[in-house]
Amino acid sequence: MPLRLRQAVAGRPNLLSTRNIGVISVGEKGFVVYPSGSNVVLLTAELELSDTLPFWSALPHRASTSNPAVVQGVCCSDIDHLIVAWTDVHVVFWQYLTTKKAGSWNVHSTIVASSSISSLDFRAGTLALGTKNGIEYWRMDPQAEVVVWDRLWERTYPTPTSISLSPSSGHIAWFKTGQRSAYILATDRNGQAVSMAQEIRHPREIAWIGWRKPTSGSSDSHLYTITTNSVLRIYSPVLDDPLWFQLLSSLDHRAFAKSINHPAGKGKEPSHNDFGLMWVWDAEVLREVVKAELARIKEKQIRLPQGTMTIMEGLESEESDIIAWTGSDGNLVLRSIINIERKPPTLLKTLPLTKCKLPPLSSPSSWSPDTQLLHIPGSVPSLLAVLAPSSEYPSITSYRLSLADVLSSRSLAITPTSRSMSADEAGPVQLQHLIRHFARTPNGRGLLAIGDNGELGTWYKQQLSLRPGKWHLGPRALIGKGHWQTPTAPSEAALFAKGRAIVFSTQPVDCPATITLQHLDSRSMKPREPVILPHFDPSADDDVEMLLAVSDIDDGYSGGSRRRTQRAIITAATRNGEAWVWRVISKITPKEGDLENQPDVQLVSHYRLPLTSEHDDHECKPKMILPVDPMGWHQSVIDWTTDTPLQDMVLTISTDGDLEFWIPKIGGHLAGERAANEVKHGDAACEHEGTGGVEKGDEAWIRTSTVRTERSNVIMARCSSRKKTVLVCELDDGRHEMTIWDSKVSEFSTGLELTHIFEQGDRIQDLDWTTTSDLQSVLAVGFAHKVVFVCEQRMSYVETTPGWAPFLTIDMERYTPVPISDSIWLAGGSLAVGTGNQIYLFSRFLGRESPSPSPAGSMKSVAMDEEEPEDIFQLIAHRNGPLVDYHPIQLGQCLLWDKADLVKSILLELVKSLKQCEEDGKKSIPFHRLDPSEFYSRKKKAKIIKASTNKYDGLFDSFQPPPDDEEDEFTDKVVNELVERLNGRVAVPLSTSEKSFLATIAQATLEAEQQRRSLDLCGMRYLISLRMYVNWDRLSSSSNTPISASSTNFPEFIQATRDEQRKNHFSFRNIVWASHSESQDLLLSASKETCKDGKMSWEDARRMGVFLWLKPSESYKSQLEDIARNRFMQDEDRDPTSCSLIFFALGKKKVVHGLWRQAPGHKEQALMLKFLTNDFELDRWKTAAMKNAYALLSKQRYEYAAAFFMLGGSPKDAINVCLRHLKDWQLGVALARVVEPNEMEGKTIGPIMRWILEDTVLPIAFKGGHRWLASWAFWTLGRRDLSVRILISPMNIIATDFSPDKPLEVGNPDNDDPSLLLMFQHLKSKSLQTAKGTNEVSTKLEYDFVLHNARVFFRMGCHNLALDLLRSWSFERPFFPSLTKPKTQSIAPPTPLSATTTSTSPVRPTTSGLDTLTVGHFRKPTFMLTSEKRRESLFMDIDVLAVDRSNDTSAVPTPTTNTSRSPSLNGIATPSEAQDGVNKKSDHEDGEEEVEKSSRPPKKIGNLMKELKQDVQQGAMEFNMDNFF
Repeated sequence: MPLRLRQAVAGRPNLLSTRNIGVISVGEKGFVVYPSGSNVVLLTAELELSDTLPFWSALPHRASTSNPAVVQGVCCSDIDHLIVAWTDVHVVFWQYLTTKKAGSWNVHSTIVASSSISSLDFRAGTLALGTKNGIEYWRMDPQAEVVVWDRLWERTYPTPTSISLSPSSGHIAWFKTGQRSAYILATDRNGQAVSMAQEIRHPREIAWIGWRKPTSGSSDSHLYTITTNSVLRIYSPVLDDPLWFQLLSSLDHRAFAKSINHPAGKGKEPSHNDFGLMWVWDAEVLREVVKAELARIKEKQIRLPQGTMTIMEGLESEESDIIAWTGSDGNLVLRSIINIERKPPTLLKTLPLTKCKLPPLSSPSSWSPDTQLLHIPGSVPSLLAVLAPSSEYPSITSYRLSLADVLSSRSLAITPTSRSMSADEAGPVQLQHLIRHFARTPNGRGLLAIGDNGELGTWYKQQLSLRPGKWHLGPRALIGKGHWQTPTAPSEAALFAKGRAIVFSTQPVDCPATITLQHLDSRSMKPREPVILPHFDPSADDDVEMLLAVSDIDDGYSGGSRRRTQRAIITAATRNGEAWVWRVISKITPKEGDLENQPDVQLVSHYRLPLTSEHDDHECKPKMILPVDPMGWHQSVIDWTTDTPLQDMVLTISTDGDLEFWIPKIGGHLAGERAANEVKHGDAACEHEGTGGVEKGDEAWIRTSTVRTERSNVIMARCSSRKKTVLVCELDDGRHEMTIWDSKVSEFSTGLELTHIFEQGDRIQDLDWTTTSDLQSVLAVGFAHKVVFVCEQRMSYVETTPGWAPFLTIDMERYTPVPISDSIWLAGGSLAVGTGNQIYLFSRFLGRESPSPSPAGSMKSVAMDEEEPEDIFQLIAHRNGPLVDYHPIQLGQCLLWDKADLVKSILLELVKSLKQCEEDGKKSIPFHRLDPSEFYSRKKKAKIIKASTNKYDGLFDSFQPPPDDEEDEFTDKVVNELVERLNGRVAVPLSTSEKSFLATIAQATLEAEQQRRSLDLCGMRYLISLRMYVNWDRLSSSSNTPISASSTNFPEFIQATRDEQRKNHFSFRNIVWASHSESQDLLLSASKETCKDGKMSWEDARRMGVFLWLKPSESYKSQLEDIARNRFMQDEDRDPTSCSLIFFALGKKKVVHGLWRQAPGHKEQALMLKFLTNDFELDRWKTAAMKNAYALLSKQRYEYAAAFFMLGGSPKDAINVCLRHLKDWQLGVALARVVEPNEMEGKTIGPIMRWILEDTVLPIAFKGGHRWLASWAFWTLGRRDLSVRILISPMNIIATDFSPDKPLEVGNPDNDDPSLLLMFQHLKSKSLQTAKGTNEVSTKLEYDFVLHNARVFFRMGCHNLALDLLRSWSFERPFFPSLTKPKTQSIAPPTPLSATTTSTSPVRPTTSGLDTLTVGHFRKPTFMLTSEKRRESLFMDIDVLAVDRSNDTSAVPTPTTNTSRSPSLNGIATPSEAQDGVNKKSDHEDGEEEVEKSSRPPKKIGNLMKELKQDVQQGAMEFNMDNFF
């Protein structure tokens, strides 16, 4: 899907010769050809850019690099379909080839002349060159397969300005500008020059010469000349001497003027002071046009005046020529020349034909003798008059002529082919030189192009509401505003006020650097005199790195006064870190918008940015300074009522890669409406007396955030209005690394969102950001011949995907072979791409056809599917916007967050909508989004149970519960209907894989509903994830490419094999959910069902982590035995070595012995049968088994070696082999649990298991940043406090707390997982240890983690769930019972939220002063969070009495010890300790309480606490909390 080309701004024509324009017709296509820069440009009949032919790319590399000059002229040949261009001594021929479907221009041949070429003419394989030394004559065979040019001769003459070849005889004519003589030289049949050149003198300077094209069969030669006083002369050979030309006839402007009736006095002729402009119509083109017009009139029976028909028939029969003349009164007068080929020459006559009016906007002086006719044949033939450019009119203009209407003198006989200029357009703006870079206004409405040699051009991007199919009916999107040239090329530029105010930074030679401000008035191509910004005096070795200008006029005029005031802020920064801020006030007229006088500019701030990088030099010079792009939606850059910046304006990048964002404090200096005399010396506060330099602006500049990137080789950077920063670094091997950073960093996010290294040949040239209507950032990455669009990708819950990915590419080689110089976003999602001196403007709309090189072709499009996005903003919303309510990702998250009723209601509504669409015959589903409140206000429907009338006679009578009043509508029938209709006639905006996921979600929801009485919430979460995994695995296996929820057609950013994705697809979070489930029998059955033929292999068990979450029991051993048996049976060879390890671990040596009996073909059968008959309880045979194990290790038979270690009674060695050689720690865990009796009994963790967890599992978890794996390991180790803390706490802190002497290596933690909050919520009150761990997590840290994962929900497209998380998360903490008597009988209520907190803000974490047990009826909810489901018991895994007697405060922390370990999240308010709602005591009161407590005699413990102590000492237990009250 390419982008639609909205407009193409071609380059300005080169005016270096008389051959600065040409026309050529190929089939039913017509082209206007002209030289521009170093290219040859082809325009369509409507003057739309069609193609570009780079001149120097057609020449050998040595020639193209030695003299990169501009093209001087062009010449076209309709017969051969050739375009000829030249510069200096080089000539290039291009030919149109129709072998391909579309046809293309290919290089035909090249020529190198002996000296610099001034003019040329080509005709029928003959080339005449006018050079600096004279005339050169070349010839080639047009029919030859290999083109070979031969130079036949060369003669010395004065350098000709224009040269022309006779089409019918071998004559060459030429003249030199400013002279009154033309020369004619004859050649023979062999191309050799005959005699000397004839000089034909004229009374005036010659303006144009040309040969008449005779009719077929005629060999007459007639030379036309036009002098500067508009006199046409016709020369022909003398009858008795064909080499000598004489004057045949002449025609001056008076003959044309007589054709116009002017009021005059009696007997007086009208007086004319101007000569007008005369041009000759091409006779060959005229004959074709007359023939085509007569055929069309006859075919369509068009009625014309009799006089017009007579003239046209006469033109056809008499083979007349037409001479046109335009006068200053705007009339076009035609006269015919008849009998030109008849003998004797005295029969030649000139007759008046007609006169008509030129178009209103056409200037008569723009017509010239070089005007050319272009006839485009077709069903509707078209005749165009193409005006050659000149110094006064540098742009090309063309008019469509209707010959019948012209001869009838109708008013609309001459019409412009291109769209007329708008009223506020100063004129067509085209660039002569190469574009260096672009700049735009803050809102993207104004565009500035800076070219070589100080050339500047400005355009205004109009806001049009036309659909793509009607673009040709409206005005242009880019309208020219100004074009001029500066003496010194600006290094930096900025513009504001709709592109009419331009700020430049220039560094003239031997002059100090200056910043100037210029203003363009309406209808003026050149700006006013520049205004130099005051007090800008950087050091000699300093350069301007950044210019930023913002104004109120770009955001709309303010105030209702009759005079409008434009206020602007200009910011400049240099490489050394100095920053200036100016205020600009301009008075503009209400109507035209022009300045009444020069603007008032005042300096308001001049400081050095207070950089604090530790790795920079002593002066803290930044490596880069760039503006924060102010172009964004729904926001202003500055509040103009108070002159307060509303967003960051400057970004600095240090040498070590630190990103620092800055905002100036200018409100104190900018008083808004203060009088000018009050701020006359507004820069007084910026004077630095006696300091010897510029002070640091610690108060003038505010650092809003800092991002540590650790990139020291940054070569390119750009920052968006959403504070997304892209950095391009050049690696040691020359490749480019692109990284994207977010300014919102915290303990859980470094800000890095993408890292991609491009191939060696892909070198990034430019970067630019824009923002969509829903505040999503889009990056355009420019290369030499393509522009890649990159946007944020929706995060996937089931697999790891890149945060950013390319979604569209503009291949500029489809439009032009010229390399890209720069690209920039404009308003409305348009992108301007500069190639050479041309600008291509692409709209945001998508096309469904192949790209067309012209806007006219880009408008034509087939009808798009209603469900497909029509522009890139919709496409980005599809990729990263909010998901539809029935999207499987969102429904899956709702199931995980215990919103099954909401899922069922959405699926039921989806089925109803599909049914209704089928009945109504609609092709798309009109599913309406739910209100966001539905996601957090929907509760489970309470089912009313009728009072039972059953009577019971006995104690053991069975009880039959009464049926529900209403049955659940979500049944098997509904699920089957949904699955059937997802692929039906009604289009559902989901991909094939997403539809399959949706069916899986529906089936998993139904299964969970059917088993809700036997399946707990943790088990349900595991089951849903298992079903999604199986579905993904099935789709991935059936397709050639991995299935991804965020698949892209541009796989440059991530390329993972299917095996790698399948391995990492089933997350460890699902294993942890299963380990905390009490419904493990159901989970085991469901896991077996996913295996092939229902037989679980070890690979299946390892992938699903079965032996990690399955609790040690007899079923644990039986399942492990089943896996060993399946492993033996799956091999055709029935090799017992594949299952010996597991059977030996289970103590089933006899089973292995029996398996060896069934392996008669195994070469080791006899030895093993004999060896296994021994008693391995004896040390002798244990030693023998160990020796065999070491022997097998040396042969790298690691699994079999582990089996012999296990047989020899050394399970630790066997497990060590699994860990070190097999790299399978899950197998080690499974073996450890069956060989250690304590593990199987569930009492305490065994030493081998502890060794595996501490030395292998935890290092893997911390190094990889796997929070789920670490949580499972800590839970298994019995460190349940750390198991809870690791879910949301920084992993480096947990690593230090677990092993202070030797902290574990910590990698990049996985923080982007909202399910971590689910597990934290589930475990925080599960036991006393988890309560202890929860209270060791600071409230601020929990607050930051909730905010971070709300952003994760947002990036997943689950915006409603993000809102629900922020709205409903509870920060209430569990507490510990204490034996101290409370001072008060009530519990302090939580501190209410601040009055400024909005309803969408997360609830602030609060804790109550519950450091003691309370009595009476004040019953605070015990160790549970406030929720609908109240848990009645809590797991006791800490000796409460021991903890209470201990003086170590770190053993059981209270809620008042919560401290923050890391800085706050940038830009987000965090709760302080003073707002936590904790009733803190003063140090004096705490001291008195401790003394009183220590002096108090120990109290007696009641029976309840004694029993509790005994139970805790014996083992963990559950108890009812109501027993405490």
